[in-house]
Amino acid sequence: MFSSLEAVRPPASLAEKFFQGSLYLLLVMGFCALAGTGKLDPLSLILVSFALLLRGYHLYKGKTVLIAERWTTYLTLTYFFFYAVDYFVLSQGFISATVHMVLFIMVIKIFSAQRNRDQLYLAVLSFLMVLAAAVLTVDTMYIFTFCFFMLAAMSTFVSMEMRRSERESRIITVLPRNQAKFSRSLYGVAGLLSLFTMAGAGVIFFILPRLNMGGYLQSLGGQTDFVSGFSETVSLGGIGRIQQSDSPIMHVQVTSGAYPTDAKWRGVALANFDGRRWSNPSHEIVALEHLRNVSLDLRLLRTVNGQPLFSIARQPTFGYRVVMEPVGSYIFFLASAPLTIKGPYSEVGVSSGGSITKIDGGRTIDIYEGEADTTDPARLVRDSRSQNYPPIIARDYLQLPSHLDSRIMSLARTIAASAQSSYDRAAAIERYLRQNLSYTLDLPGQESDPLANFLFTRKRGHCEYFASAMTIMLRTLGQPARVVNGFRGGEYNDVSHTYVIRGRDAHSWVEAYFPEYGWVAFDPTPALPADTETWSRFRMYMDAMHQMWREWVINYDFSRQVRLSSELTSSASGMQSRLRSWFWLKYTHVSNRIRNMRGAIGYGNLILICVLGMIVIALPFTPRAWRALRRARMLKNPGQSPSSSASLWYARMLKVLARRGIRKTPNQTPEEFAAAIVDPEMHKDVVVFTEHYERARFANSADDAMRLPELYEELKASK
Repeated sequence: MFSSLEAVRPPASLAEKFFQGSLYLLLVMGFCALAGTGKLDPLSLILVSFALLLRGYHLYKGKTVLIAERWTTYLTLTYFFFYAVDYFVLSQGFISATVHMVLFIMVIKIFSAQRNRDQLYLAVLSFLMVLAAAVLTVDTMYIFTFCFFMLAAMSTFVSMEMRRSERESRIITVLPRNQAKFSRSLYGVAGLLSLFTMAGAGVIFFILPRLNMGGYLQSLGGQTDFVSGFSETVSLGGIGRIQQSDSPIMHVQVTSGAYPTDAKWRGVALANFDGRRWSNPSHEIVALEHLRNVSLDLRLLRTVNGQPLFSIARQPTFGYRVVMEPVGSYIFFLASAPLTIKGPYSEVGVSSGGSITKIDGGRTIDIYEGEADTTDPARLVRDSRSQNYPPIIARDYLQLPSHLDSRIMSLARTIAASAQSSYDRAAAIERYLRQNLSYTLDLPGQESDPLANFLFTRKRGHCEYFASAMTIMLRTLGQPARVVNGFRGGEYNDVSHTYVIRGRDAHSWVEAYFPEYGWVAFDPTPALPADTETWSRFRMYMDAMHQMWREWVINYDFSRQVRLSSELTSSASGMQSRLRSWFWLKYTHVSNRIRNMRGAIGYGNLILICVLGMIVIALPFTPRAWRALRRARMLKNPGQSPSSSASLWYARMLKVLARRGIRKTPNQTPEEFAAAIVDPEMHKDVVVFTEHYERARFANSADDAMRLPELYEELKASK
């Protein structure tokens, strides 16, 4: 099945070795780009890595191990049947099955490539792997592997052309002593070509007009667990699964005010609970609005038949800008309590629960801005006793499961027995859950009654169980409440000056309704231990670069082009204005000085100015003049510096001989030059001069140096 051709082929030239190494590196970079997506199954990852390592070992040892052509044909035909099985049974997806096929063909080809077209085919396969990686991910890791791929591609095609020319001309390549220089030159040319190519591509990328289609590959990268945790039907455990991830979800930049200490980013508010899962009624969307970068006032939408649902006029205290990761979300995450939102989206739906959803399809959410009122409402609702709830609030947020354990209602009444107001009842239940139950991310198995089991048996769970328990307990007391899923907290990155919200920050909490104010957030989940992990500077820089990549490459569209053009135009205009002001200031200052000096300059001052001007003019010629003066001193007193002055006198002697038609060649020594002079008289004079020159030049003899001017004059005077 395998054959070795190392005894048949002649020794590989340097261009051939460089080409084989570059092609191998090209394949490795293509596979790294594909593996970096995290979408390859472990078996494919292990098998292809082993094949590439084996090929690298063969290149290092100078071996050429090939699969016989008939076996290559058999394996290729067999894989076509396997591809159908992979597509319909194993991977159940076109992209995954096609990626497996590309990897299989690559492995077969690297052990069967014999012709030039096979080598070119391998280069095309590496490009297909990079293309597949671009389809499977939009992460920053891709740009690193792509840059190295470009370097390897340039090296491959440069050496391929050199290899072809070498074979056509049948030239034996460079000598061994020049191989290092040859390799450095190849690497340098490949590096410069890849650098200029990427720079040119970057310029084209930023200036090429593009449609407003949501940026490059914006719709890719959706996460099933994330989407299921923020849909209209969420089972208990959905948020807990998201909390297992450490991946970034969004970056928040503060535009006004201060980032809240315990920031909550609300996504969906859920009304109905059947004992296992939360959902929303069919009439959830109550308004359709167009954004298109026009600020939408959410306060105007909190009305029923033109009447506001609360009487307190809230004011913005916190402004922010959000850059979303490509998690497949159509939900806007807004800081509590949201007041306005703005973004480049054509149509959004506003729910009765205050959630904002992009409903026009197409791209998912990437960038938006908002404002919120982060004022603590406790002092405004602490004495609330009113139960005059609007009908829509009572209808949607007092619903209880059909089979509710009676112990839950009894426990709620016991906890709130001493409460004097609606707020005190909610605060008492919140405090009880925090103090008597513990937090865990361990998800329970199948349960017949999750809430009862959480409150009376397990007494431990994650945030969804705490929020669900408090909401249902409040409803048993006649207090409208709902569960809100979103995110809490965030890590500050002082490099990008943004707050990073990760999957582990996913959270559920409770909003209770008070007629005088509206919805107030409560968080019954016990406080988690402080995260002692400190961000390294490297991670901060990586995150900042990731954010820049996300905003200016992945989400780059026409709106970003307009923004970039505006910023560049503004910067250029500002710089031009500053330069103009600086020159005008200097011009005015000099003009004023001259005007003040006019009439005060006497004859002596005029001479002084002329002298200073001449000095300034002479400054560039000072070094040359100094060298000429030094040379003249050495020629006049050769005994002070015998070696240097000997060289000068010998050069002057050569000029005299050159005028007489006797010229010294570069490869002649002084002795050989003297011996080659045919004229006997001239030969004798030059030999004597040369003897004194060499003793002065190499023995540093002052006496011989002092004889050189005299010998020079005699030689110059001879016919």
